[in-house]
Amino acid sequence: MLRLQPSFRESVEASHPQLSMINVHHCIQPIGQRQCIQDRIMQDIMTYAMVWIALSLGLGIAIASYLTISTVVVLWGAMVCVLLIVVVARVVPRWVRMAGLLVAVCMIGMYRESSVPQFPDWLLRRAPGLREVSGTVVSYPDVGEASISFTLAPDDLPGSLVVHWPCNFPLGAVHYGDRVVVRGRTQLPTAFEGFDYPAYLARQNIFASLFADEVGCLDQASRSLWHWGDCLRQRLLQRLRDALPPRLAGMAQSLMLGDRSALAVDIEEAFSRTGLMHLLAVSGLHLGVFLGGAWWGLRRMGLRPRLAYPLVGMLVLLALTVVGPRVSLVRAGWLFAFLALGSVLADCGVILRRWIHPINGLAAAAIAILIIRPGALFDSGFQLTMAATGSILFAFLPSGWGTQCSQALKNTKMWRGYQWVLRLLIVSVAAQAGAAPAIAWHFQAFHPLSILSNLVAVPLAALSLWAGLLSVLISATPLFTKMIVPFALLLRGLQGIVLWLAHVPFVEWSVKPMLGIWLAGCVGFAYLAHYSISLSSRTSNSTSIAPGSSDD
Repeated sequence: MLRLQPSFRESVEASHPQLSMINVHHCIQPIGQRQCIQDRIMQDIMTYAMVWIALSLGLGIAIASYLTISTVVVLWGAMVCVLLIVVVARVVPRWVRMAGLLVAVCMIGMYRESSVPQFPDWLLRRAPGLREVSGTVVSYPDVGEASISFTLAPDDLPGSLVVHWPCNFPLGAVHYGDRVVVRGRTQLPTAFEGFDYPAYLARQNIFASLFADEVGCLDQASRSLWHWGDCLRQRLLQRLRDALPPRLAGMAQSLMLGDRSALAVDIEEAFSRTGLMHLLAVSGLHLGVFLGGAWWGLRRMGLRPRLAYPLVGMLVLLALTVVGPRVSLVRAGWLFAFLALGSVLADCGVILRRWIHPINGLAAAAIAILIIRPGALFDSGFQLTMAATGSILFAFLPSGWGTQCSQALKNTKMWRGYQWVLRLLIVSVAAQAGAAPAIAWHFQAFHPLSILSNLVAVPLAALSLWAGLLSVLISATPLFTKMIVPFALLLRGLQGIVLWLAHVPFVEWSVKPMLGIWLAGCVGFAYLAHYSISLSSRTSNSTSIAPGSSDD
């Protein structure tokens, strides 16, 4: 706290009699407050340094995707920046060192994007003539009612193919890691309705689609973890399809595994129209429901966090193995891993608990995904999951608007009676604020009623997930036929509510893509305005120049 000492006040009055203490107070306080604001901004930047590193990495990837830059030049530029930071670290301000580090990270992003190989011209010219291709299945197959789709890595081609195979018995026909030979016709992808489909596939190293007439197995896959997970997944799907009607089985497959290939067209359109499609993409919501119960059970057993976190981490790995490495689930897994590792280290006394920030965990997940696959930056799924989750986490910072709303309502009768509804409303508003710009940009849609729709659909989806998980856990026992009944009832209720909401007027508006930029600007301005107000409030409480008496 900055205070004006008596000796300084006396010297000021002696040298400048025309200045009263009030004048001195008003002249000096803005200077101290401005310095305090600058210090707090720098402190916040350093606290969430991982976020700035992730943004710099993404900026470098974006620049390199539009400009042709030599990878050698970029790499040497990054090395020079790092060398300069090391050399002049003691003679330049901290913000200059931070800026130099971010520039170096940006160049690393440019190098990573520039180093991604492009498809050679001969491959694109040869693709339409391919009639038979042998290779390895490198994705979890999407299993529909009478078709199956998977990604094939050919033995002798520098790129992958997405295979679509009409099949009467798709479950168990193909598994991850199988070596197969596919016969059919190959087609190069084309853009449609403003969507650059070829670029979307190219970011996944896929150069063409192969519509198969016949798929033959050349060799069984090696017994890898992913192969085992895919086999288990398809066995669970078979159990669900045997016990549920086709429409409900398709919903169960979408809700629990994120595979919409068996979902009825009208139900998928209803989820899309109401802005509830995130319920059918396995993400942090699904993982949170799964891990929340596991964490509750382990803590009730008396296990300390240093033991409970590794056990829950094994469940995260199990979920990844069964569902597959989808971007939304990988992001949630990385976020949990960051928080779990930090909590274990804090519990062991290695680090301070205040160093653990979920936002830094989210940024670490983004960095890991972008380093592995830089093209994910431009995918709608990556942008949606990062924007929605980031918006929720920023809202629930200690000075975030969500936290302040919770504290303001905490002592009211409404909070005590309906606190879970109010918390869900805050989460829904924050998620919509983050996701709306990406939805408008990629899908030319805006859902003004999605906040209210989530209040109804999310609790029902969570209950459905719990019932589904319990059904899966006892699927090998005779109790499965009884437990599947409440699961089916919840799925039917969720289906009916979503279909009803899809017919509500104004549930979806068709908009121009530029509205996404405008919405992003509005959301960013709102968050910055709230941060500025909270920063001024914190600073005014910690910076004062008191005009007290000489015996202060």
